[in-house]
Parts: sequence; structure tokens; C-alpha cells
Amino acid sequence: MRAHASLLYTPALRVASVAEPGRMRADMLVLDLEDSIHPARKVEAREALAGADLTRAELPALGLRVNTIATYDGLADMRFLLDADAMIGGVPVDVVFIPKIAGAGDVAVYRSLLSHTSRPPSVCSFIETVDAVENALEIAEVSDGLCFGQADLTAELYAPSEVYLDHARARLCAAASRYRVPAIDTNSFELHDPDLVEAQCRAARSIGFTGKAAIHPRQVDVIAATFAVGADELAEYRRVVADYDSTPYGFAVEKDRVLAPPFVLRARRMLALHTADADAAS
Repeated sequence: MRAHASLLYTPALRVASVAEPGRMRADMLVLDLEDSIHPARKVEAREALAGADLTRAELPALGLRVNTIATYDGLADMRFLLDADAMIGGVPVDVVFIPKIAGAGDVAVYRSLLSHTSRPPSVCSFIETVDAVENALEIAEVSDGLCFGQADLTAELYAPSEVYLDHARARLCAAASRYRVPAIDTNSFELHDPDLVEAQCRAARSIGFTGKAAIHPRQVDVIAATFAVGADELAEYRRVVADYDSTPYGFAVEKDRVLAPPFVLRARRMLALHTADADAAS
């Protein structure tokens, strides 16, 4: 799973709203069967996806958030996805987002089921329970990405402790970087103050998140501007790797920069996360 700067969550019942060309500015559309769908309308939401046509939508990437498999609707979501061979509206699902997990064993169940499709999607796990926070490293090891679910995690607490939430963010980002997978920040519920959304994005990127979820199109541009890794930045990472590989020294000072193993390692990891460079990971 490559890192995506912006992920726009759209209720499955509104899939028709993103079916036309030019509507999608985010790096990934995530169709949601979980929190944005009322329990009484889950069947209707799956039917909407079954009848959708996304072949003209020009989607850069497609994700699907299912309900937890511990519920009837979660089982029905996975049955729907398997029967559709991991396709929605004629477009392959790139990533399945799984909520309410506690440990690596939960992820293994989804992987086992998805292995029966002709093109198994990547699996991105939500860290949104106390158990998931404590097991973040083992979850990251078997996942293709991690998402932070602040609202659900807060609901498990007696109070919205910022100290604990900061601890959870740090564990998630450390686990994601340990296993070289994207770390996606929770969505913002702020719809009218782009400056506040930008501040939230900058704070998230500063601690290691590689992207952020959006719940409204008006949030996408701010998120993309903060998290996007541009061509110039990628070119500099490539220069760092190439220059270090061409020097006979383990540590070198060149003009206004230092070439040393830790900086080269970070450059390689960033290239592996944000590009398809075959020699990037190390």
C-alpha cells in the first residue's frame, strides 16, 4: 500500500455522487459501510454499491471500509465483497479498511477471506481500541497500513484524555514506521475553518502521520497541500541516496548538507513509501 496524502470518506449510500468524471480530487476514495450508515440502512448501502457504476469516475484509488466482522453486518459486508470478487462498480477495491480490531489475529481473518479474490486488496487496520493501541506493533506487522480512529478510541475512555491520545498516536506512528506502512490520521470534524484543519494536519505530520482522512470535499485541498510529497522532495531523496552511494566515505560533508547513514536510510524509506522505486526500501 502506497502512502496517500488525502483519503475522502463517502457514505456508500452516496456512491452515485462520486461516479462522474472530475468529481474526485482526493488521492483515494473510501466508500464507507460502517459509521456513516445507520444500522437500519446497512442492507440498502450494500445494494447501492452492488448497483453502482464507477467506470467513468477516474478514481486514483478505491477503498472500502467494512463493519467489524464480529457483527452480522460485518459478515454480510465481507460476503458482498467476496461475491463481487473485490470489485465495486467495475473498479477493483485497492484497500479494505477494517475497524474495531484488537490484535494481529483479527487482521489474519480478513486476509484469509480476501485471499479468495482474484486480486486481494491491501488491508489497512484501524487503531481505535485500547487493545489495538497496546498491540500496535503486532498489528502493523501484518497490515499494509494503519489508521487512527480517535472518536472510537475516545468513546472507550472515561474522558478524552489528551495524554493518552498522544500516547496512542505515538505508538501508531512508531509501529507504522517500524514496518514501513502508511500512517493515516483521523478525520477532522471541522468543516468551516480551513486554518484549523491545516493546523491539525501540520500537527499530525509532525509526529509521523503520512496522510489524513477527510469527510467532506472542502477538506481535501488543505490535507493534500500539507501531506503531499512533491517531485522536488522525492528528487532530493534520490540525490541523497545516489551521492552517498558514490562517495567512498561513511560520513561526508558536502556544501550545506551532511551525508551519513541515518539520513540516507530515511531517504530510502521515504522513497519506498511514496514511490515505486525498486531499490528504495532498506
